[in-house]
Amino acid sequence: MFRKNIQLKPYRGMSPWRKVALATWRNSEEASVYGWVDFDATGIKAVMNKFEAEGKRLSPTTIAAKGLAIAIVSYPRSNSVIRFGRIYEREDVDIFLQVAPDDTGENLSGMVVRQCDQKSLEDISEEIKNKVGNIRTGRKDDFAKVTKTLSMSPTFLIGWILRFMKFLNYTLNIWSPALGAPRDAFGSGMVTSLGMLGIQRGLAPLLPFYPCPIIVAVGRLEDKAVVINGVVEVRTVLPLTMTFDHRLIDGVGAGKMIAAITAYLENPS
Repeated sequence: MFRKNIQLKPYRGMSPWRKVALATWRNSEEASVYGWVDFDATGIKAVMNKFEAEGKRLSPTTIAAKGLAIAIVSYPRSNSVIRFGRIYEREDVDIFLQVAPDDTGENLSGMVVRQCDQKSLEDISEEIKNKVGNIRTGRKDDFAKVTKTLSMSPTFLIGWILRFMKFLNYTLNIWSPALGAPRDAFGSGMVTSLGMLGIQRGLAPLLPFYPCPIIVAVGRLEDKAVVINGVVEVRTVLPLTMTFDHRLIDGVGAGKMIAAITAYLENPS
């Protein structure tokens, strides 16, 4: 009845300073580090226009999800969970995307693109389109059962329920369909779209109820004056804000991830 929630392997070569980081902060909420970058969207617009010419739609959020997966691959320790004071690396790079099932803004759901780093933009876009459609029409929502449970629970118990589920799923690394939540529900990292709401940029929080060490908030494409080779030009930029769990991702790691996602976003085609 119970199975492994994630395929994990112990992280080798943990330094004394990494142990200090794990001992200093009790959860990702305490260890959150925030940052933001405005990426030149010339290549992003080019690939979006290419999809549009073929009668398909490609969103900046889809491109950002692929970019985050590539960034995680560039720094494998970011693709980890913390269990019993030790770091365990995931075998796959799975990206969670938040989904609003309706227009009220009161409810949230989500979906995971498994092995996102190995899929094409077209495949990711089609998968997101199908899963979002299923959630919004009520055909299939992986979080429907747990949402129903939480809606019937008093507020003071919800924190305990979520902590218990995290302990079971990630600390003990066991899962059962009887829990009502999908297997490895939140993946390696999260992406949320602010631009589709008309928001230029914003910082998203990490929460202690899920183990993702990074969340990326995708802002709104906008024209901005930038300096190119000493000359001021108007370029379209894509604002991305990022929240890291400092227990797993430090300055060096963040730098490697930013370099990888920058290289991808310059030419996502």
